Amino acid sequence: MNRPLIALLRGISAAIVSELIATLHAAGYPDITAAHHPVFYNLDLEGTRLTTLAARAGITHQSMGELVAGMIELGYLARQPDPADGRARLIVLTGKGQRAVRTARKAVADIDRAWLVRLRDAGLHGDIEGALAAALQDASATPAWTPEIPGKK
Repeated sequence: MNRPLIALLRGISAAIVSELIATLHAAGYPDITAAHHPVFYNLDLEGTRLTTLAARAGITHQSMGELVAGMIELGYLARQPDPADGRARLIVLTGKGQRAVRTARKAVADIDRAWLVRLRDAGLHGDIEGALAAALQDASATPAWTPEIPGKK
């Protein structure tokens, strides 16, 4: 049975995140989970407002707030005043968070290389990264498809 492309791509994404988490655990960060990925992935180096993090991750402000609070307790993040607006707070990496991100970046490069080999061994050839990036860019430029509802125009 053919699986929908979305299921295959989500499966690959989940496998990649799982490999990254396993690498981080082995490197001495056993308390990082896959749930933390959207925070690390969407955080700017100079810090990011909670509202922006939530919007980028596509989750509610409350959910992101809970994730961030847990990561502050674990010592990966801190809150500091936003220099552009003293009333606002930025979420920033602590020293521990910076070390974890450096480890993750190296791991991502290794995981990417391994997945490119897997995809080539599975029969995909050519510039796989370029093709995926082009398809994503094309999808971003194309208005979202909406199903036609019978009786509605």
